[in-house]
Amino acid sequence: MVSNRWVGAWVFAVAMSAAGLAAAGDPIAIDLHNRSYKTTCAEEDNVYYTLTSPAVSSFTVEARTPAYVDTIVRDITAPDFSGCNFGGGAGADGRPCTPPTAILWEDDEYVLKGVVYPDFWRPTVVPVTVGKLTQKFLHLVQLWRKTPAGPIEFLVFYPQDGYWRLKGLPPFRMREVAYGSSFLFGPVEESTRPFVAYDTVSFDPKTVTFTVGFAKGGKATVALKKIEVGAAAVEVAFDGVDLKTLPFAGLRSMYVAPGNADTAETVVRAAPGAPPTSAVVVDYKDGKAVDVAFARTVPSTHNTSAPDIAFRDFRGR
Repeated sequence: MVSNRWVGAWVFAVAMSAAGLAAAGDPIAIDLHNRSYKTTCAEEDNVYYTLTSPAVSSFTVEARTPAYVDTIVRDITAPDFSGCNFGGGAGADGRPCTPPTAILWEDDEYVLKGVVYPDFWRPTVVPVTVGKLTQKFLHLVQLWRKTPAGPIEFLVFYPQDGYWRLKGLPPFRMREVAYGSSFLFGPVEESTRPFVAYDTVSFDPKTVTFTVGFAKGGKATVALKKIEVGAAAVEVAFDGVDLKTLPFAGLRSMYVAPGNADTAETVVRAAPGAPPTSAVVVDYKDGKAVDVAFARTVPSTHNTSAPDIAFRDFRGR
């Protein structure tokens, strides 16, 4: 079960966001599908949820540091292959690879970087444009926030398969916090792993907004709404995207046990004003949701400081 402290904090956040959306219309419920399975491998993305609705036009993704963050003594972020039948990735000499990285743009508040890996599981070309600069072979894009302690990375995505990660700024006693769960948005397809096919990405520095063009048609904007200690949020808005047959979003994560998980509990509000209900993340049964959070209340031995991730503020066309 999820602690009252965590549920109370999330209920407050949802209530405040709903009040701010009054002018945008009533929220809609979406269909939440759990396609997770159990595993003993902490490096396997066995948690997979899809969100479907042909009527959705926009929604918010929010990351919050877990409720137990103040109790963290040691932030464990190293891979754990003890329960796996495969090993970790490294260069030919056995040492981890350090891919080349370049600054795409920066100002007084933010830095945008691009990373190129030796290879990638889905070798497609997705041009990434920032102003007059276009890069066609980036595997990873990173957004950093400048702080008195130095730049801190808080948002990343992979243009070739559409995976995103988000986290808030770290508490003042910590240099950084870990990433955990990933999310996708757009027409979610299936291959050796779920993916979303992009054909273009652009970034507007004035509004800190990404615009993503989908290979299946239409586009989405990803606008930064919040970045602060303990929390970050982006709003995703669709334009001309056909979502009749495919999910509009997905979450990928890992769960072995409550104390060995990037996410452990699914907290769902099925209708406006309804009380939230919770379930073990691999056990949740499909249902309706007007908001859903993927949380941890027990400190984890895997990415201990990684944030809880929530999808909320679903709005219709």
